[in-house]
Amino acid sequence: MKIQYVLDALKNGNNKFTVAHLTDVIRADAGDKALARRTRRALFVARKAGINLEPIRDGGKAVVAYQLMGGVPTDAWNEAHAVATRKASRARTKTVTAKTISKEVDAIVAKNKAPSKKAATADVKAKNLATIKAVHAKTKQHPITNRDLTDEQADALEEFRALESGWETEEQTRNAARAAVRENLPKEFYAE
Repeated sequence: MKIQYVLDALKNGNNKFTVAHLTDVIRADAGDKALARRTRRALFVARKAGINLEPIRDGGKAVVAYQLMGGVPTDAWNEAHAVATRKASRARTKTVTAKTISKEVDAIVAKNKAPSKKAATADVKAKNLATIKAVHAKTKQHPITNRDLTDEQADALEEFRALESGWETEEQTRNAARAAVRENLPKEFYAE
């Protein structure tokens, strides 16, 4: 097939083509995948098949175009034609095979089809809802760090909160008693 790209480029350009023109020919057939590599490979395979391509340079090292010197060998022409024929026959076989396979798949799907889609979707929705509720269920979390707590840790935290609130109320009663004593004590003053 690569030889066919070069032959098409030569035919379109009157036995002369640029690298950009060859790239366009390859893009039209093979798409945008690895164009530079495909272009170099097409030139290599064409030369290997015996097509004499003379590079035309711009005065330096850069190649501007390629020109056919002599004729195209019959072997190269026959090989390119055989590849094109094989490719066309494969395309026909693939379409027939794809149609046959799709019919078989449709038959299997029809045979294994669920009896009622509404019942199945309701079951699936119920199962999904239960899963969502289980995942998003509120767990006991530490009030400051927001880390998940086990039941034992939560119980210990509650005991600590109860003790702490008891200490706070005891401290408040002591402070109230001190304030009451200060208010009720007579003030002393010193006279000299």
